[in-house]
Amino acid sequence: MTEDVLKGIYIPPQPKLIDEIKLAKTDLDEIATRISADPGVSAAVLKTVNSPFFGLKSPIVSISQAVILLGIDRVMNIVKSMLLKSSMAKISTSINMERFWESSSAVAIVSSAICRQLNLGLTDEAYTLGLFHNAGVPIIAQQVSNYGQIIQDSYAREDGKITREEFKTIGMHHAAAGYRLTRVWKLPKLIAEAVKNHHSVERLLDDNSIENPKLKSLVSVLKISEHMVKLHSRLGNCEVDYEWEQNKLSVLGFLGLSEYDEEDLEDAVSYTLGGIP
Repeated sequence: MTEDVLKGIYIPPQPKLIDEIKLAKTDLDEIATRISADPGVSAAVLKTVNSPFFGLKSPIVSISQAVILLGIDRVMNIVKSMLLKSSMAKISTSINMERFWESSSAVAIVSSAICRQLNLGLTDEAYTLGLFHNAGVPIIAQQVSNYGQIIQDSYAREDGKITREEFKTIGMHHAAAGYRLTRVWKLPKLIAEAVKNHHSVERLLDDNSIENPKLKSLVSVLKISEHMVKLHSRLGNCEVDYEWEQNKLSVLGFLGLSEYDEEDLEDAVSYTLGGIP
């Protein structure tokens, strides 16, 4: 039913630049050339890689230098985030997009930092998931005029069932819309499945038939990150993170952490980033 409802909603197509970069495969010079051909994207990439988050000792002045120092995957993640933002800028939504992008960027940065602290080896995947996990929000907001209020009502549910409130009210939810976008954009299956399941945490972690520890780790890290950046307040205007309260023991347990470890982890992430974004 959700898929049928989503057929009436505009999903931004994958920009041609992504396919062009993929065609270059591992040719670093060709990848840099293709990115540099788009002045807007290349400027945004350089601005991002020279931000305090990457902690580089000296500024990067060219895309070629960025590709060599940071690697293809990390630069591609940054390019995709820039293209996602520019694609969404072309649609009219009923929510504050500046606040939305700030919150998504914060979740991406903190998710990546958590992975480094826990030595999970999923830093790039966590960054990409942080950027894309809520991409379904503006997609739905372009069609539902009171979607901002629906989001607030969803986060206010004491049972933490955010997408259930959305589905009850409008017959669809942002996790499904975001999953549709990841398929259109041909993102890795791991990222697509994480977007699809990021509000089905308890079911995902308890399902022994899902033998994908990376998927479970990514979603668990995302939930901790959302809590750290207070997404429930920034996006849902809610004082209590009800979803976290319902799922924190499962999330921390899967990662082998206690509630005290969580506090230490937040302190370590905050110290590393110079404060939670």
